[in-house]
Amino acid sequence: MARLFLKGYRYLKTYGELAFGRRPRTPGEAIDYCVDRPIMMAQVRSEIEELAKLIQTAAPKRSLEIGTNYGGTLFLLCTLSPPGASVISVDLPAGQFGGGYPRRKMPLYRRFPRNGQQLHLIRGDSHTPETLDRVERLLTGDKLDYLFIDGDHTYDGVKRDFEMYSPLVRSGGMIAFHDIAVHTKEKSCEVDRFWNEIKQRFHHREFVEDPKQGWAGIGVLFVS
Repeated sequence: MARLFLKGYRYLKTYGELAFGRRPRTPGEAIDYCVDRPIMMAQVRSEIEELAKLIQTAAPKRSLEIGTNYGGTLFLLCTLSPPGASVISVDLPAGQFGGGYPRRKMPLYRRFPRNGQQLHLIRGDSHTPETLDRVERLLTGDKLDYLFIDGDHTYDGVKRDFEMYSPLVRSGGMIAFHDIAVHTKEKSCEVDRFWNEIKQRFHHREFVEDPKQGWAGIGVLFVS
């Protein structure tokens, strides 16, 4: 009972802060804000900081995140995107990797946008034609500036996300992958295998704090 009360208190406190309080403005502030809150990040700090710097510099006006879960990277994306930006989240309820966020968190996530930004929350399978169609309709003919792939971590799953959604990214845009490091305990996570294949075709950067850490790692492709 005490744990449920604490979770409820943290949720309401965070909701109130996002609605009425001072918002984080820098990558470091946004990352710190996600500590010990219902908004969390399953990230290595140094890696997500490097990605955040790229996002801040790129100032994407149209972004898509596949795999939102605890909401930390979605919050970071909204924080670092410019006024009027459009951000789309696709997340699979009860998915194998992360499990998706419950509907009760949607009101909290809807507090993430600021300064005229628009946030679209799609709870569905990124691999279905219906989900792709919804994303394309939201883009209304425009291209993505930034795509973050952090959903299905199997080789076939991450490959399919890339093949379906990378054509939506404009020339000069970025495609980021989470979990490119070899996962020593989670054998079904094969993002590293696909990353090592696809990165050869692009100018790219890798952020892995320790090659032996056994999880995480972020890779970024720069679309030409």
